[in-house]
Amino acid sequence: MKDLLSAEVLKLRSTRTALGLFIAALLVSIVPAILVLVFVPAGGLEENGAPLTVLLGASIVPTLGLVFGILSMTNEYRHGTITYSYLVTPKRWQVIAVKLVVCFVVGVVVLAVAGALLVLVALVGYQVRGLDMDTGSILTVQAVKTVALILVTAGLMASFGVALGALVRNQPVAVAGTLIWALAVESIIFGLKPAVGQYLPFSAMEQVVSGALTMGPESEVGLDRPEAFLLSLAYIAVTSVVAVSTSMRRDVT
Repeated sequence: MKDLLSAEVLKLRSTRTALGLFIAALLVSIVPAILVLVFVPAGGLEENGAPLTVLLGASIVPTLGLVFGILSMTNEYRHGTITYSYLVTPKRWQVIAVKLVVCFVVGVVVLAVAGALLVLVALVGYQVRGLDMDTGSILTVQAVKTVALILVTAGLMASFGVALGALVRNQPVAVAGTLIWALAVESIIFGLKPAVGQYLPFSAMEQVVSGALTMGPESEVGLDRPEAFLLSLAYIAVTSVVAVSTSMRRDVT
């Protein structure tokens, strides 16, 4: 397993997928934050504080982690390198398990770096506009807890992407189908049938951060954070097991 981890890290260092994810994560997180700092009225910035700017910028990064996980797996099939991986390690579940772990860590690290840069951008932006920023609001227990949960969710999304990529294998289908499901289909189902939608995979991962979702002034539906976390792990595990099972009957050459 140690050799597999080393090989997976080498792949990340020697391919453009990880670098592309990192650059994209920084761009899609920082650009919205800069736009907010430039165009939002001073009163709005002082009222909402820096955490809103930081969370707004970081919200898209977990989705990029999902895409990265899919690409890290499907690229192996697309370029034929999966054949060598399975020849070196005939136990295919080990290959997928290592990718799950590595992509989880990559998702967490990338979002952590993006978040730190966002805080710096917020500090500079407030200073440039001559506004007072309550830095204590960034360091509250609740804010730190929210950041930690978002980091975990980014890792879960990246790992789930690996499992989906191993199952589907076709890169365009896996990426397009997953994004359509995550960004559109689940939202529609949750809006129409919240009791069903709360158990869907990306809704579950969202609830790792938010907990139960409020549907009205006195109604709340959804899972608490531990339930959402365990359900997210279950989706990753089941999808990975199915992917390994089907890969045993597939020709990878």
